[in-house]
Amino acid sequence: MKSKGILCLAVLAIAGLLACSATFVFGQEITGSFLGTVRDPSGAAIPGAVVTITDAEKKLLVRTVVTDGEGQFSAPLIAVGTYDIAAEAKGFKKHVALGIKLDLNQRRAVDITLEVGNITETVTVVAEANTIEASMPLASTLITGEQARELSLNNRNWVQLVALAAGVSNDLADQVYVGTTNPEGQANTINISVNGARSSQNTFTVDGADITDRGSNITIQAYPSVDSIGEFKVLRSLYPAESGRSGGGQVNIVTRSGTAKYHGSAFEFLRNEVLNAAIS
Repeated sequence: MKSKGILCLAVLAIAGLLACSATFVFGQEITGSFLGTVRDPSGAAIPGAVVTITDAEKKLLVRTVVTDGEGQFSAPLIAVGTYDIAAEAKGFKKHVALGIKLDLNQRRAVDITLEVGNITETVTVVAEANTIEASMPLASTLITGEQARELSLNNRNWVQLVALAAGVSNDLADQVYVGTTNPEGQANTINISVNGARSSQNTFTVDGADITDRGSNITIQAYPSVDSIGEFKVLRSLYPAESGRSGGGQVNIVTRSGTAKYHGSAFEFLRNEVLNAAIS
């Protein structure tokens, strides 16, 4: 009997560990990655080159990596934002690329060519906009924080912007109280269908935390202010390993992390029927 009790405890312990590990599977990715190759003007790889990644807005050093024998480097788990990337090696001029934007779930390739010269000399370039995601086979739509703050919204509810993604149908225009208190006591349902899936088959996360109401799966438990949104991505198919639970859309929101300067915002929100246009 004693051995059976020990066996049962062991089984329970293993089950507990599996349950704990499963909770991490559903955590959404809230970062991106930089990768690339450092070469000389002839195209040959430069091993041992030092690559530094600096947050362009906070002016803080984020990561330092060294290229391998094939001149390649990788910097995973970088927060969404804009960065300056510098590369230097003995016998070459220092190369600095400014304003490289890293988006949510993105694996951005940054290939660098170093010019022969003194390392004290610096070649500075301004990064071009990266409009095509070629490193991951995802069907997705990215909504930037600027779009969330500048586009017209009813009740300043960012959920309406999900409808901008391809394959999304909704009736949010008919739901006056979405994202606000419903005086009739009814649920503020989010009737969004992605690629024909049910509106209860979507998952919403903020900074990696699941905010979907798992009681009904048709409401969410938090409505971040549009001023706090850094960006969000709507995944429609070919989901990565970290996306789970739902067969519809995966809406992943990340909030802004601030800059080296003070910023603020203010708005006035007024709704009154006396301002309505006359209907003849």
